[in-house]
Amino acid sequence: MPAIVIVGLARSGKDTAADYIAEKYRYKKYTFSSVLREMIEKRGEKPAKESMLALGDMLRKRMGMDAVAKYLDKKIKETDNILLVGPRSIEEINYFRKKFPSLKIIRIAAGKEDRFSRKSAMDPKGRSEFFSRDEKDSQTKGMQKALDAAQFEISNDSTKKKLHERIDALMKNLRG
Repeated sequence: MPAIVIVGLARSGKDTAADYIAEKYRYKKYTFSSVLREMIEKRGEKPAKESMLALGDMLRKRMGMDAVAKYLDKKIKETDNILLVGPRSIEEINYFRKKFPSLKIIRIAAGKEDRFSRKSAMDPKGRSEFFSRDEKDSQTKGMQKALDAAQFEISNDSTKKKLHERIDALMKNLRG
């Protein structure tokens, strides 16, 4: 099975989709955020959205827009059935396109109201702060290019069961 990248805006359902694919289709899941979380924990700090975003921005500024991808790549031991979740830039996607030429990119899409209703305790409380992250990611990291790179889109605008059905249909298509 080809390596898969899952992209999407905050709280679109990337991890929900990835967890399902990993379990049902036996993919090994790697998240871009895990790299940042581990680095912050190694410093003896408690990971928070703000500190993870700041660290990611700093790494990209110092080492290039694919910096987090390079760190994540060091963790990957498998050569197939790899699931990469949450890149923030096209450079991060392109880094893995070189490693996995048959890479498939899936966008998980959800409306603003659905996304805001799914926010966690780590997310900003207010609507404007919550959605300003979308704009910041687009302006500073080129997130829109990462979203536009998707070859497939799954709408996550209903139940988890419906999301799973849509994933199953796509995975059947990918398997041929």
